[in-house]
Amino acid sequence: MKNLYVAGLIVVCSFIGVTTKAQSPVAVKQQLPDKPLQFSSLPDKFECNFSTLDRLSTSRATEKISFQFGKVVFDGDITERVQASPTVTSINIRSTNFPGALFNLCIQVQPDNSKILSGRIINPKSGDVLVLVRENDRYYLQKQPQKFFMTE
Repeated sequence: MKNLYVAGLIVVCSFIGVTTKAQSPVAVKQQLPDKPLQFSSLPDKFECNFSTLDRLSTSRATEKISFQFGKVVFDGDITERVQASPTVTSINIRSTNFPGALFNLCIQVQPDNSKILSGRIINPKSGDVLVLVRENDRYYLQKQPQKFFMTE
């Protein structure tokens, strides 16, 4: 009977020792490489004309589009148009003058028939993103670091 208590005590002590050792934190030293900036020649923030973006709500898939944000010209092909619900439309535009960039625009129709736009221009191989932001009922494209966005 004495030997069983000693054997049980040894098993419990070794189990505690193993689990304590297994719980030690491991430092993660992951460095994300710096990606080249695709939109470095553009200003940090520039205004977008609402009516120019609103025209996209009536466009069709596979249509070629060209519009201007201030001094910046954006050319592209509408690759996809998805009506997620009766009030939300999402449009993907593959850029032809910014290689690899995708402009995703989401148009929400409010109950009073006003529209709210949101979107971003992103390239997974680029280190920066242009985000469509709304301030005081005006829309701007604003540059932000790409590392804060998930790309698919």
